[in-house]
Amino acid sequence: MNIKRYTLLKKLIHLMAPLHVKLYLAVSCAVLGFLTSVLIPFFIVTQTFLILSHQAIDWAIYIPLMLSLGVLRGIFRYGEHYFGHYIAFRVLANFRNMIFHKLRRLAPTKLDDKKSGVLLKMIGEDIEAIEVFFAHTLPPISTASIVSVLLAIYYMHVSVWVTLVALLTYAILAIYLPIRFAKVLHPLIKQQSQIRKQYMAAFLESLRGMADLVQFKKEQVRFKQLEKSSQHVIEKERQVYQGQAQQTMVTFLVVGISIFVMAILVSYLYLQHTITLQTAVGCTIVFSTSFAPYLELSRLPFGLKKALKAAEDVFNLLDEPEEQTSGEKSIQHIGDISLDNMSFTYPKTEQVIFNQQTIHFPKHKLIGLVGESGSGKSTLMKLIMKWYATTQGTIHIHDTDISQINRHDLQSKIAYIPQIPQLFSQTIRENLTLGKDIPDDIILKTAEKCYMKERILAAPKGLDTLVNSQSHLFSSGEKQRLELIRALLSGAECYVFDEPTSFLDSLNEAAFLNVVKQHCKGSVFLISHRDSTVSCADIVYKVENQQLIKLRERG
Repeated sequence: MNIKRYTLLKKLIHLMAPLHVKLYLAVSCAVLGFLTSVLIPFFIVTQTFLILSHQAIDWAIYIPLMLSLGVLRGIFRYGEHYFGHYIAFRVLANFRNMIFHKLRRLAPTKLDDKKSGVLLKMIGEDIEAIEVFFAHTLPPISTASIVSVLLAIYYMHVSVWVTLVALLTYAILAIYLPIRFAKVLHPLIKQQSQIRKQYMAAFLESLRGMADLVQFKKEQVRFKQLEKSSQHVIEKERQVYQGQAQQTMVTFLVVGISIFVMAILVSYLYLQHTITLQTAVGCTIVFSTSFAPYLELSRLPFGLKKALKAAEDVFNLLDEPEEQTSGEKSIQHIGDISLDNMSFTYPKTEQVIFNQQTIHFPKHKLIGLVGESGSGKSTLMKLIMKWYATTQGTIHIHDTDISQINRHDLQSKIAYIPQIPQLFSQTIRENLTLGKDIPDDIILKTAEKCYMKERILAAPKGLDTLVNSQSHLFSSGEKQRLELIRALLSGAECYVFDEPTSFLDSLNEAAFLNVVKQHCKGSVFLISHRDSTVSCADIVYKVENQQLIKLRERG
């Protein structure tokens, strides 16, 4: 559900509460800086008229005063930017921490259906867009409001008509034009955000699957698709910036016309002997140099709309309900696993995956699961790992209702090996231990079981060699065995292999499965679309028509 705009603004302002002193300083520096920038030309005009009228000028006071105003203008300008950006960067740092903590609490269940490109855009672009609100929205609005009051007092001493022309001009620049162009920019920015999300998701997906694209000679086709998507992104950005350029053009047209109208008005008042020539020139100078705060506000539609859209996406994530981790029980062992009249439907799609399923998985067995893509093989394992909660019925782990078991305790006893090996941008050692303090001799002994010891030692720096998912140091089969080493080092009691041999040839598949049979102690689940992969299983089930059907069992 979209968050209402006023709620968004309220939430964003609330984040600034601890930094209100810095906000006051930023606004104070902005107002004082504006006043000094207006006073410098105003004093020059005043002194010029004194010279023309042959009045004496105290240069000992005038020169230091002008120099002081110039220095103060620089100091106030620096203070305005320093405090404004301090607020922005401090809040954004808090924002990023909130997002990372939320992602950790949502993982893995709530992130299972989210595309990595969308999340990366949120952490990068969206957070930077929100910076516009904190650095370039609240301080300028506060500054323009205070400056308007001060200028109105000055203009009233000149003429009511001068006051009306000035305030009308400021209102057009700061209110009418931003609202007018916001209506044009809002749908464009929304479309731009959506297209960029899709492009980033497709780009990351292409990076992950580049090896397969090259293998099947489809990389050029993919590049053309990405280039076409990139052109759509560029075209939408061009439309957005074109709208911004049109607003800038209209804004400066209004400024030019208003200065011309003000000059005519004060000239008329001077000719009518309502004001003096000095007052007429001084008023024109003040008016001509007073647009800075309002020009800042006139740029808000582009930045503010983008910031609010980004804030909406971020708050939607932060407000997303977290998976209930109800259950405080710890279990000593995984043991038998039973499904009791269990049904499951995906909450967002209403797609029924399992319907009143009752089945028993005995402990310490190697169980194969086959079935068409999307039939529910992986979903079943995610239910057992408590990524999802059953819609109806229950699952028992070692005679304990899974809803009563602590989710983190259960998942710590299960090793999940995904279809695509995950190597993080760390050393081989850190990838295998995931932060656990495991001696190198244990790591290498486990690697030897998986026929990887010599391969790891042959790496440039052995266990200290840096690797990542795109690294070409290891083949697909070797990366899969690194995943297996990681699983064995975790000390798990249950192993879930999700399509572990889909990228392996028959020789590497046989070697991999032989290691699994010999060294994975406990319950093992093999998910595959290949019959050859599950041929070693003690029991084989087929997932079909929302049911588990036993195909065979070893005697």
